[in-house]
Amino acid sequence: MTPPELSDDFLWREKWTYPDGTYIFEYFLIEFFTDDTDDAGDYLQVCIDHLADGGDAPQEDDIRIDWFGHDVSGLTLYQGDGTGWVEFTEYTWETDILIVDSLTSSPENEETHWVIEVFTDRTGGSLFDVSGAGYQPLIRFAVYDESTDTLAAWPPTSEDVPSDWGKEYGVMENIPESLTFVTAALLSSVAVVVSCYLLRRRPKTEKN
Repeated sequence: MTPPELSDDFLWREKWTYPDGTYIFEYFLIEFFTDDTDDAGDYLQVCIDHLADGGDAPQEDDIRIDWFGHDVSGLTLYQGDGTGWVEFTEYTWETDILIVDSLTSSPENEETHWVIEVFTDRTGGSLFDVSGAGYQPLIRFAVYDESTDTLAAWPPTSEDVPSDWGKEYGVMENIPESLTFVTAALLSSVAVVVSCYLLRRRPKTEKN
């Protein structure tokens, strides 16, 4: 589902899949409507607080995904250490995480813009495992356009303060194939957890 009260500049959606009832995969779809330039400084950032325990600084159960410049060379993962973020390198590209993006149009916006898809393996014990929070982690998204120096975030809070992130909720149901939100081969259409969201603060677009 789409989280409420998003900025007009971007949207994001999410679904979880259980291909065989054991493995847990999660997919994000992000569309940044106001960016149609291919700049090295463009980025997507995803922050997740696995245990939903908040804090004034990132904890060990918190992770951050930075995707700069529309290429795998710009991918960096971080894990909290109680005071800040530390780079995390023990992951496998295309197995633990996979990101693809393209400049294209979509049913949500006919103008050319960035469409980004993110896959993570959330099977128990993985870096992205959120089972400790009952699959209700805190979460934050941000997209940045270098050409206009524009940052849009949901919620519009700091990446360093998990207590201010939004909270994710989910319900289990089967989504008919006709309602899947993207048809790219990266995504699958099986039983899913459809996530809804609580908003801590009203989002806005801001300049860096």
